[in-house]
Amino acid sequence: MRVQVAGGADTILLTTEDIFLYEQGPRFDTNIPALKRLLAEVAAVSGVKHVMLTHGTIAPAVKEPEVIAELSEIAVGMSVNRHSDSTHPEKRYANLFVGLETGSVRLFNQFMKGKAYPYRPGQWPDVVLKGMQVLNRHNWFPFCTFIVGLPGETREDTKQSLDLLFALRDAKWCVIPTLFVPLGDTRLEKKLGAKLVELSDLQWEFFFTCWRYNLDFFRRDPLVHWKFNLGIPIYYYLMGRRLFGREMKYPLYRLGHFPEWFLRRRLYLDLSNGRRPKFHAPEHVAIPPERMRPTIPELGEIQPTLAGGEERAAD
Repeated sequence: MRVQVAGGADTILLTTEDIFLYEQGPRFDTNIPALKRLLAEVAAVSGVKHVMLTHGTIAPAVKEPEVIAELSEIAVGMSVNRHSDSTHPEKRYANLFVGLETGSVRLFNQFMKGKAYPYRPGQWPDVVLKGMQVLNRHNWFPFCTFIVGLPGETREDTKQSLDLLFALRDAKWCVIPTLFVPLGDTRLEKKLGAKLVELSDLQWEFFFTCWRYNLDFFRRDPLVHWKFNLGIPIYYYLMGRRLFGREMKYPLYRLGHFPEWFLRRRLYLDLSNGRRPKFHAPEHVAIPPERMRPTIPELGEIQPTLAGGEERAAD
């Protein structure tokens, strides 16, 4: 950090795969004192004006919400990001890259169940909604990804992701739909990647609803929206339908803020005011008894467990 600051940098970005694993305790317990010390020592380096974070998982914010409160003084107070919805005196907000990836419990359990630990895969929608609630309460507006076209994805799987997306419609976040890409040296390396030209109408709806959320949250100038919306049907008829097919038409119109009364018979979701989502943020997400932290006298006897190690490896 001192080398970077000496070269003119004033912003430090902590590059991690999961910030909450820093000096972790047994069974991935978040080490809050260590994280506070880390951020404090970064912030104390002469010349550092801003401290930024990269990746983290959402389950720790549900299990130990105090970690978000404890880190917010620096993570929010020294962030470069500002938004009018922030309750911080200077309208700052902390960013965190979080992979949500799917709303389908079936796909989640098959490909990434370690993301929910210590919760069960079936609790994933509750973990996402409660975690987002905790993050937003402390002015953390995460940058979240979803994967479109996971191997074996069915229409029902896509509908479950749309249902979760709808439940997050009032969240303070940025949501990025990404196409599945097989990576070498993984158990999915031989699977076919998803392609835009092969997306179904439901997948297009998910894709463009995500970007509609982002436009509404980050670009609130009516004049900008008006110009953008005017270009949507022009793009579709001049280029979009020829490149990607007719399945994208009405999902694209949602991006262009066409009225929901016009879209509701053609799309799965209805974003009209008053429509109730299928998922709701619970008051509390219970940790399954078999994954509860053992009592203090037992800690010295713990060996690495399949429940922890294998599941996190699946992340």
